[in-house]
Amino acid sequence: MSNNPFLQPGSPGSASRSKTIVRQKYIARQPSQDYFEPDDDVQGDFSEFEVVLREIHEGWQFMLEDDFDPVTLALKLMDDSSVGRKKDFKAFQRVMHNLDTALKTIVNDYYKGFNNSIGTFGGVLQYINDSSSRVVQMKTNLKKCKEELLQKRTDLLNLWYKSQQYKEMLSILETIEELRTTPEKIDAMTDGKHFLGAAKLLVSSLKQIMNDDMMQIGALDDIRRTLTSQKNSLYDLLIEELHNHLYLKNSYCDNRWSAYTPRQQDLPESTIKPRVFREAEQGSRILGENLNEEDMFAVENDILSEDPEKNPETDSYYHMEIIMESILALGEIPAALETIIERLPVEIHALVDKTIAEVEQRHLMTKWSSQSRKKDKNGDDNDIYCLDKANSEVKNEVLKDLLWTLYSKLEAVLRGHRFVETCATRIKKRLLNARLTNGEDVNIGSNIKVYHFHEIWKPVQTEIRSILQDYLTSQDQAIVSVNDPGSTNTYRGKRDKPKQLFTFAEATEDVELEESYDELKRKLFLSYKKQVNGFNFLDPSKPHSTIVDKYANDMSSKGHKVLVKPDAYNVSVLLKPTMAFLQRLREVFPNFDDHNEEGFGSFLDDFAVNVFLPQIEEKVMQLIQHATVGLDAFQDAREYKNYSRYPIAKSSVALISVIQSLCRTMHSMPFHTDEYVRLIEVVLLKFYEKSYQRFYSTVARGSSYSEQQKNVTDITISTSGDWAQDESLVGLLAQNPFFNDDSKADPEYVKALNQTEITMELKLKNDRILDPSELIFDSKKLIALGRLYHTLKWFVREIWDLRSASVPISMVNSTSSSKIATMGTNINDNDSPQVKSSKRWSSQEPRPAKDPSEEGAPVLLPLRGEIAKRFDALLTTYQQLAETCLFTLRLEGRCHTMYYLEMAIRDGNYHLEDETFEPDPYVITLNSDLMELDDCINASLPPKDELFAFDGLPGLIVYILISEATYIKRLNNNGVQKMVRNILALQQNLSNFVPLTQCLMMERAREYYQLYNLGSEGIIKSIQESGPKFTFDEYRIILGLIHDINQDQDEETKSANEEVRKQNSSKYSEWLMELVEVMADYEN
Repeated sequence: MSNNPFLQPGSPGSASRSKTIVRQKYIARQPSQDYFEPDDDVQGDFSEFEVVLREIHEGWQFMLEDDFDPVTLALKLMDDSSVGRKKDFKAFQRVMHNLDTALKTIVNDYYKGFNNSIGTFGGVLQYINDSSSRVVQMKTNLKKCKEELLQKRTDLLNLWYKSQQYKEMLSILETIEELRTTPEKIDAMTDGKHFLGAAKLLVSSLKQIMNDDMMQIGALDDIRRTLTSQKNSLYDLLIEELHNHLYLKNSYCDNRWSAYTPRQQDLPESTIKPRVFREAEQGSRILGENLNEEDMFAVENDILSEDPEKNPETDSYYHMEIIMESILALGEIPAALETIIERLPVEIHALVDKTIAEVEQRHLMTKWSSQSRKKDKNGDDNDIYCLDKANSEVKNEVLKDLLWTLYSKLEAVLRGHRFVETCATRIKKRLLNARLTNGEDVNIGSNIKVYHFHEIWKPVQTEIRSILQDYLTSQDQAIVSVNDPGSTNTYRGKRDKPKQLFTFAEATEDVELEESYDELKRKLFLSYKKQVNGFNFLDPSKPHSTIVDKYANDMSSKGHKVLVKPDAYNVSVLLKPTMAFLQRLREVFPNFDDHNEEGFGSFLDDFAVNVFLPQIEEKVMQLIQHATVGLDAFQDAREYKNYSRYPIAKSSVALISVIQSLCRTMHSMPFHTDEYVRLIEVVLLKFYEKSYQRFYSTVARGSSYSEQQKNVTDITISTSGDWAQDESLVGLLAQNPFFNDDSKADPEYVKALNQTEITMELKLKNDRILDPSELIFDSKKLIALGRLYHTLKWFVREIWDLRSASVPISMVNSTSSSKIATMGTNINDNDSPQVKSSKRWSSQEPRPAKDPSEEGAPVLLPLRGEIAKRFDALLTTYQQLAETCLFTLRLEGRCHTMYYLEMAIRDGNYHLEDETFEPDPYVITLNSDLMELDDCINASLPPKDELFAFDGLPGLIVYILISEATYIKRLNNNGVQKMVRNILALQQNLSNFVPLTQCLMMERAREYYQLYNLGSEGIIKSIQESGPKFTFDEYRIILGLIHDINQDQDEETKSANEEVRKQNSSKYSEWLMELVEVMADYEN
């Protein structure tokens, strides 16, 4: 113990009771803190210390707690009793010795680091003190500066004010001097064609002269008016320059197009193209290249800069882009684009006239020139079919020169418009990006409406059509020269003679109007005089004025000079240049939709139709009008038995003849066959429209439908016609086995189908009683529906006979028409389900036999692709309309059944004192209507359709008779007998046109009402013996009728029989409980 340093007096670790023990708070180890486990290898400089700490944690853990009391531990270590811990005293001393030894070891090993840290800390502290001193000194200096700055010295302030005023005055004088010389600078730039610099200088000058400071200087008014006038003049000049280059008026544009050369076969490629943008990155990207790009300028921020040393007109595209940037600087892009569109027709017309004059000058000395203007009225209308007739070589050369030259110019014009359109698009994108990036005015860029290419193409298309028609139309017309409008020796076309509508100079004078006009004229003169220097108004003594619009579109009153006599044979010469031009446009403008109505080639197709097929089309329209308009259009054809076993409408026979004649003509002259197909499609559409109107007129409520009423959707039709167009119900009716001619249908499936139809029809009826006005009682209308159904079915079958798409043309002359018709109506595996259904549906009825000697050449309508699909869809629409007629007949019978049975039950008296031997009058009327409907169907349709029309009707009758029993007011045995007679009468009547298996279903309704005769006890007993045949609600209703508890009795009857009613109600409740118990067994 003497060697323990902790026990030596004066040692740092000696325990002395005379001194206060100061103990730092010990931080307990967290659960995540790692300590050495007993089996860990203790290594490192702190190994001894770690061992001591581990021993303390294992044996002296309580000393680490917050509430540890060292005095109590010391007393326990000195206590040698059984409760004391003197036996642990040596262990405690050993732990203290080890801890002290470990601490000394650590101090001996790291004392140099401790000393260095103390020195470093002293240095850092010194630096902090120095910095604090400098901050205090700086603060003192700042306070001193502030005091000096706050001292007021008026002499310096006045001098500063004056210096600022002099600077502003000098700036204003410099600005005024610049503004004074600006008009001359702008004129110089404009003369040198440097429009971009002129526009920017003008805009900046206007911005300066229009600010608030400059507006107060009255001496600048003249300069302000001059600059405003210059802006308007510069804008007009830019527009004219742009049009000069767009429409090749400038001589520098001659390298953008090529004149005709003999034996030319294609349009020459232009060598002049727009500039390249960022060639190093984007490669060669010029007009006509990289056609898949939507924008020929892929770099949006690549803004053109003007070269003051270069003549801008030498590069036409460069000059047009400079002009567009100049117009942008003026802020007139929207107005410029609008002006371009407005002037386009006039400019194109002038371009064509100029080209015609050039060609005429080149061929002026040829012999045909004097002969071509002679009148020639001997043309044969049939020559339009003889396109292989030879033409004069001289005439052909003139036409080739005109068209090849004109198309080359038009290509250059369209390229220029494409370039301007792209420039405008880039400008708009640039402005929109600037608005988003810089937060500029929200309207900037958004008001620029860039015209689409089709707006440029339409006037060009009109001019080309006009030129072609001038040289191809074989009507009586001679040469018309716009340069000699007063000539009376020439014939004029319908658009060649100008007509003056009115003139202000011939108007009658009105004193009051003249005074108002003079006052307005004076105000306008004074206002305009302030803006334009040297403005001289017209002579005010003139009482009237003449308005001249140099941009007016006068193409409606002027034509082009015709160089060659119009002749249909010219098509062989005109077609090749036109197609080459259209093909070039497709290459230059690949993104333009060529399949729409404004496509490159669509106008040529339309022109061919108007030139070569006008007589056929007019004749077809006349035949359609004659066949479908009139009261007898849907009357029976006289010789219908030659076409069908049942009557068909005469209009359908006439239109089928028209279609067959079109097919024969198409094969005899196969030029533009798609137009013949279009005419056939027009016939089909017109006949469908008339058939649709016929259907609506037949099912319309009240009086017959008026032919003058065009909008059939405004007609109120019968309920059956309305239900026949319900998609859900139509889909259900289409599954009927009698409709599909499916003899192998499952009876249970058919039963479920009929029940679903009943549910759907009652849902459409919506718990209401049908009104008599909703029903069709006129037998003529019912017959008309049947006729229309069969007519449409026959019509579709005839069209399918023509639709022999799989028959090659080579078989036309070697195959009989009957065999080809059979081949055409065969169902192919590639047909869509709708086409297969239409073919199968239309060919169910066999054709009447024909004499083989009467068969002529086969008539075919071969169709492919989209046209075939369109015809298929159209024939499917015919089928749907025909099916709607048949469905209407079926639903009409069911609507009559619902109406009369509901009226018979709700309004009938079934509490009779005497027995009756006649059914209810409503039932008698219903039987009469059903018989009349059957007669109408038999007169128009085959037996299969009759079975479909009445299929499922017994099931509907049974359902209504049972479900409507709740509406019977009172019932007795005589009433039951009457109801049974109603059922027997209906059953006997239905057996005439409904299979007996379905008529037997009505026994269920008879058994239901005969439950009344069994009484309450008998009903319960029959259920217990044989099981329930009806639902709980149906049994409950019949129990209510037995006990006479109908709640629909009036108040007087209820008060008179109150006691009886209570007794019946009590008995009803008892039997109802019995019914619940009995039915519960079967329901469970």
